[in-house]
Amino acid sequence: MNTLFLNAPVHWRSVRLKHTVTACQNGTWGREPCAAADDIVCVRIADFDRVRLRVDLRNPTWRSIPRSYRRGRMLARGDLLLEKSGGGDSQPVGAVVLYEGGSPAVCSNFIARMPVAPGFDPRFLCYLHAALYHLRVNCRSINHSTGIQNLDSGAYLAETVRVPDLAEQRRIAGQLDAKTALVDRLVQNKQCLLELILEKRETLVTQATSVGLDGSVLRKQTGLAWLGGVPAHWRITRLKFIRSGAFLYGTGEPAAGADRNSPRYIRITDLADDGTLRDDMFQSLPQHLASPYILQNGDVLFVRSGANVGTTLRYREHWGPACFASYLVRLRPDRRQILPDYLYYYTQSRAFQHQVRINTTQATIANLSADRYGDFVVPLPPVDEQRAIVEYLDCRTRVIDSLVRTIRLHIARLQEYRSALVVDVVTRGLQEAESDSHPALAARAR
Repeated sequence: MNTLFLNAPVHWRSVRLKHTVTACQNGTWGREPCAAADDIVCVRIADFDRVRLRVDLRNPTWRSIPRSYRRGRMLARGDLLLEKSGGGDSQPVGAVVLYEGGSPAVCSNFIARMPVAPGFDPRFLCYLHAALYHLRVNCRSINHSTGIQNLDSGAYLAETVRVPDLAEQRRIAGQLDAKTALVDRLVQNKQCLLELILEKRETLVTQATSVGLDGSVLRKQTGLAWLGGVPAHWRITRLKFIRSGAFLYGTGEPAAGADRNSPRYIRITDLADDGTLRDDMFQSLPQHLASPYILQNGDVLFVRSGANVGTTLRYREHWGPACFASYLVRLRPDRRQILPDYLYYYTQSRAFQHQVRINTTQATIANLSADRYGDFVVPLPPVDEQRAIVEYLDCRTRVIDSLVRTIRLHIARLQEYRSALVVDVVTRGLQEAESDSHPALAARAR
C-alpha cells in the first residue's frame, strides 16, 4: 500500500485504483474533419486544465470518427480521463482530469476514458489522482521505450489506496471545491496581472523590432498586413537568408545522466520562461555523442514540436558546453547581417508569433519544421541600429522581467499550496486536516 495513506482514518477501506473505475478505454484520433455526420469533438491532452482538474473545451478540436469507432469511447459526464502518452521530466505523463459533459465527444488516442464505478464520487477520485500525481506515484508506471513517456495503465491502476464511504467522499470533494476555488481566484488575479505586464513587454519588443526607435523616419509598406510599415532603410528578409550554415535538428539520443563534466543536454523542458535554462533539469550527454551538436555562443534554438512550439532560446557560452535534443532546431546567425540578441528579441515579438500560429501544422502534436521556420519574415535594420535596439530593450525590460519573476514565484507557491492541501485532505480526511495547523502548508501559501 502507498505509505502516503499511513495516517488515513481507520474506517477508510483499502482498494486498488482499478476497482474505482469500470474500464480504461483508449481513445481514437480518427481523420481530418469533413463537415459531415462523422465529425465530433475530440478531447486532446492540450485540453487538460491541470490546475482545475477539468477538461477545457473553449477551443475544441473536431475530428472525423465513424460511429463504429465511437463504441465504448463516447464520453459521459463524470468520466475520468487519464493521460497515457506525452509528458516530460517537469510534467510527467499520468495526469487525470474530470469530464463534466457538454456536446458529444470522444478523447484522443493519447488518453484513456475511465467511467467511475458505483460507490465512488468522480470529483473525489479526481482529487485522489491529483494527490498521487503530485507525489509522483504515477512515475512508477512510466516507461520510455519509444522515446516518449508512456503510462502503463495496468500497473498504475494496480496501486492500492484508501478511501472513505461515498457520503464522506462527497463531503471531502465539496470542501476541496470550496477551498481550492479561493486559491484559484488568487492565482487567477495574479495571472491577469502577469498577462498585462507580459503584454506591455511584448508591445515594447514589437515596437522596437518592427518600427525602430525613431518614430519620425520615412517608412515603406511591406505588403504584409500583420507587419505593416517598417523604416525605409530596413531590409525585409527571411530567416534562411540570415543564417550561417544550415538549420540543424538536434540529436535523438536519450539523456545519459547528470554528469556536470559532460556537455549539457538541452531539451524543451529545460527552457525557463525568463530565457535561461532550468538548473533543476540538468542532463548531459557523453562528449562523443554531443560533439556534432555542440552549441556556440549566440546560437538560437527554436522549439519545433509540442505545446511550446515557437519558443526560442539564445544560447550563452557562460552556461558551459551544451548540445541539444531533437525537438529543437538550431539557427546560427550570420553576425554580418544580424546580431543574436536582436534575433532573439524579434522572436518575442507579435510579428514572429503571428508567423508561428499560421505556419504550425496540427496533428496530435503541434509541429513547425526547419523549412517553415526558414521562410519566416524578418525586418532587418543595419547592425549598428540593431545594437542600439538591443541596448534599449535590455534597459527597458530589466525591471519588467524582475517583476514577472516575482509574480511567477507567487503563483508557483499558491499552486504548491493547493496541491499540498489536496494531498493532505484526501489522505488524512477532513477532521484531521482541519484540526492540524500544518505550518508547512501555511508556509507554502505565503
